[in-house]
Parts: sequence; structure tokens; C-alpha cells
Amino acid sequence: MFTRTLQRFGSSVAIPLLKNKGVKLSLLYRHQLLKTTIVKREPNQKNNRNINGSSGSACYLRIFWNNVFGKYLLFTNIAGSGLLMVVGDVMAQEIEFRKGVPNSKRYDLERMGRMFVAGALMGPLHHYVYNWMEKIMPIPNLRNTIRKILIDQIFMSPACLLIFFYSACLLERKTVAETNAELKEKFLYIYLIDWLLWPGAQYVNFRYLDIKYRVTYVNVCTALYDVFISYVKHLHKDAPTL
Repeated sequence: MFTRTLQRFGSSVAIPLLKNKGVKLSLLYRHQLLKTTIVKREPNQKNNRNINGSSGSACYLRIFWNNVFGKYLLFTNIAGSGLLMVVGDVMAQEIEFRKGVPNSKRYDLERMGRMFVAGALMGPLHHYVYNWMEKIMPIPNLRNTIRKILIDQIFMSPACLLIFFYSACLLERKTVAETNAELKEKFLYIYLIDWLLWPGAQYVNFRYLDIKYRVTYVNVCTALYDVFISYVKHLHKDAPTL
């Protein structure tokens, strides 16, 4: 008797629920399915956490690299130009010190500061001119590469030398007349050496490197070239003239 009553109650209550409360049952079903899915995927989630933990440093390194050579590329080019100019100057100071040049210091911090400013001022010039050349000559074929090298040697190189000498001399508190006299004495010699060294380096730069790495590549090459530039700049009496 009790069993029949329970069956009647079930048919009178459960069936209307199925008809009228389908939404609630559907939500309940989805909730149960979600719980089952979560339980089943817990081991995989742990594995993913381990993988993410092991590759976290690589992810941060990738983000840092993309920012340095992407969003903040101009700042990278400016700071890199200044810092690598200092690197070249430090090597020049070491050479001067070991040669026993009079009044030379092993690490002249004021001179290093002047060289940083002179190098940093060249950063925006390289950044914007290289981007401009890439826009008007995007295809890295031989013809465009030669054109870019000529633009760099005929216009960029003299401009960079002028920026270097005027900024460094003014920071040394020299007058414009004294700076002009030093330029007259050393500019042609440095510019001719420039023609011997830079076309080959710039061929690799313009032909094979991505635009975002070009200023950094130039700065690395300049760090070595600046040993010569700094040596000529600061050894006035020993510098050859033409």
C-alpha cells in the first residue's frame, strides 16, 4: 500500500517537474557535468601548472624582449647608443693608461659622462633615419642596400661626427671657435677612416637584419669604432691630420 502511494506521488510530482521545470533540471545537469569535468581535469591542470612554472622565466624574457625591441624601441636605441659609446671610451682610456699617456686616468668618470651624452644624442637620428629608409626602400635587395649605405655614408656619418664633436667639446666647456678648430684638424681624417670601415658593416645591417635590430647592431659596431674615435678626440697632439 505504501509502495503504491509512493509511486503515485512520484508520477504526480516528478512528471510535472519534468514538463514545467525543465530549465532547473537542465541547470542542475550542467552543474553536475561541470563538477565531473573539473574533477576529471584536475590532474591535467596540475601538469599545466608545472609546465607554466618551468616556462615562466622564458615567458617573462619574451615579454621583456618584445618591449625592448618593440614598444620602447626608441628608448632602447637612445640608451644603447650612449652606453656603448661609454664602452668604447672605457677601452680607449685603458689603452691610453697602459701607454702611459700624460694626465690620463684609468677611469675618468666625467669623460665617460660626456661620451654617454654624445652617444645618446645620436640615438634618435639613427632611429628615425633608419625607419625612414625602411619605408621608402622596404625590399632588402642589392640595389636598395647600396642606396642605404650611400645615404648613411654621405649624410649620416658626417652628421654623427658633428653631433659627437660639438656635444663633447661643449661639455668640455670649449668655445665654438675651439670646437671648429678641432673639427678642422681631425674631421677629414676620421671621415676617411669611416669610409674604410662602415660600408661593409652596414651591408650586413641593411641586407640581413630586421629594422628593430639595426640601431643596436650599429651601436655594437660603434663600441669598437669609438675606441678609435675617442682616442683621436682626446689625444689632440698625437692625432694625425690631413
